Amino acid sequence: MLTADLVHTRRKGEQLFVVPLGARREAAIDLAASVLGAAESHEGLRREELDAALGAIEVEPRDDKLKQGLFKLVEDALEFEVEADVDPVPLRAEVFERAAVARREARFDRAALLAEIATARGIDPDRMERALYADLKAQHVVRFSSRAILDAGPEALVRRYEAAQPQAVLLRATSVVATVVPRDAASTRALFRKLKFLGLLHTITRESGKLRIVIDGPFHLFAQTTKYGVALARALPVLTGVGPHEIVADVRWGKERVPLRFEIRSDAAADADAMDARLGDDAQSLLERWSARESAWRVKAASELVDVPGRGVVVPDLVFTHEGGARVLVEVMGFSARDAVFSRVELAESGALPPFVFCASERLRVSEALLPDEASASLLVYKGVIPLGALEERLERLRRAGGARR
Repeated sequence: MLTADLVHTRRKGEQLFVVPLGARREAAIDLAASVLGAAESHEGLRREELDAALGAIEVEPRDDKLKQGLFKLVEDALEFEVEADVDPVPLRAEVFERAAVARREARFDRAALLAEIATARGIDPDRMERALYADLKAQHVVRFSSRAILDAGPEALVRRYEAAQPQAVLLRATSVVATVVPRDAASTRALFRKLKFLGLLHTITRESGKLRIVIDGPFHLFAQTTKYGVALARALPVLTGVGPHEIVADVRWGKERVPLRFEIRSDAAADADAMDARLGDDAQSLLERWSARESAWRVKAASELVDVPGRGVVVPDLVFTHEGGARVLVEVMGFSARDAVFSRVELAESGALPPFVFCASERLRVSEALLPDEASASLLVYKGVIPLGALEERLERLRRAGGARR
């Protein structure tokens, strides 16, 4: 993924635009071929040699960001390994200590000292000398973790660069408002599931057949986190790939963090890979642990959405079905959306929700007392993993209350 400083942008008033390659695209493909070639030819060599080869690729000053951006995407497919017969840290300590003693005694001979230590350790002197600094970044050995980027070729790398630029802009977002028209119900569910999987702070409402999704950006959070920013960037192809879309992001741009607006609009879905509709880690863990448990309740991933007109859309993760026919929905809220817990409580108190159990991490600092026992929904606050016994108690409570629908 690109970093924000590698994006080629321009400003017009309070608007921020990504500069398209346009007529430079063919030259960009040639440059991508050079970058890929340099990386491939330096596999097994040291990082400083690869850096030197990239530095030798000549480009016009305006294309320097392009070159650095292309390499950043290639670098994401690389691994940089420490390759040494011995641990460099204790080896350096021994060499430096003995060299200091030799200097004090006016008998220092670098080659002789290294040969002596190598012989004592049973190592070839040349290999030992290479091992001395093998843990330093410049000495790391270049390996491809995946050769898919090479197999795809330079044109695919340029396409990836073009898609990565707007993603990198979102790393500086304070908020993102996406209005989308999903192609079908399956893509809607996949979209919501992906947003939850990424742990993004968001609210969803329906407006005249459209979905309005408001997502907090990393620069809105009290503690800006790189992890959250990357998650938001990863959500962009999901938002644009679901159908016609309009995305408006408020960003803080440049060293001065100037407030600007960045917009993406299209009457069609963007090209995107099939959306990954996995459950979040905690929900998946709960599904697997419960499935291996003896219980009158069966569980499966939920495929429904609960739309409360004028109030928002709730996306359950799991549906529990009792052998007697009662059904209870479960949403695993994790630890990234404290405000969402209170909105769920308000919906439950209004009677607008079917039987629900909301599972929230204790890190959200909320109390189970927010939803009393007589309510048609229950709040389970958990530490670490969701306790199965406590969850079953809540399922049974809702079933006995007669609220669990059949």
